[in-house]
Amino acid sequence: MRLLDEERMISDQRIPHRITVFAGNCRLCKDAVQAVEVGKCKECDLEVLDINLPENAQKIKMYDIVAVPTIIIDDKIKVVGVPQFAWFCGDEFYNMLEKKYPLTYDLK
Repeated sequence: MRLLDEERMISDQRIPHRITVFAGNCRLCKDAVQAVEVGKCKECDLEVLDINLPENAQKIKMYDIVAVPTIIIDDKIKVVGVPQFAWFCGDEFYNMLEKKYPLTYDLK
């Protein structure tokens, strides 16, 4: 019983991630959004931005989006293309993404 209580405390303390998918109206973009939706936890915030809408131009420029789909996580991670890995919410997973897919420029 104690282990279950500890697991609940850990999941209750999980920091939600902010995930933004830059997408067009293509099958690959839909696949990327679906991969994230299936694997993210309920606390994580998912935003899908259509690159064809003028109101998204500033963010497209800020994140240097040159291909879709592109996934930005917490202003630290940038995955271009459909993820070729299973998506799941967890600290180890996000640490791996941050090392393998860092957002490498200044967001000022």
